[in-house]
Amino acid sequence: MTRVNDSYIDNGYRVVSYRDKEPDLLVSIHLNSSSDPIRIQGTSTYYKHIGFRPLSQHIYKRLLELGLKEFGNVGSFNFALNSPTEYPNVLVETLFLSNPEDEMRILDPGFRKEMAGKIVDGIRDFVAEGYAKAE
Repeated sequence: MTRVNDSYIDNGYRVVSYRDKEPDLLVSIHLNSSSDPIRIQGTSTYYKHIGFRPLSQHIYKRLLELGLKEFGNVGSFNFALNSPTEYPNVLVETLFLSNPEDEMRILDPGFRKEMAGKIVDGIRDFVAEGYAKAE
């Protein structure tokens, strides 16, 4: 965790901090927003380097099991936390806070727990696939 409250932490600092910790992987979890609060909603995952696409796809697939609308699995995404190549990384945009239906879902503690579980399931799928390919 980089944040324990709603405070700003520079992305450059975070990247250096993560590299120093030598993580096995990074999942950056966010809530999205749109200027069109009625039509735009759903979940999405983002990766920058093609080698990390499988991680983003596994998480995205699992999140869709919750009945969320598809916003997409997007590649070549230029986000600072997705730039390192030393460890797999993905940006997860869980839902759109700007959409009333998505907002109601994310306000439910039980749903947030389910969503976290699906992200963990996606990570497990990614790791299991890697081990299967290695054998």
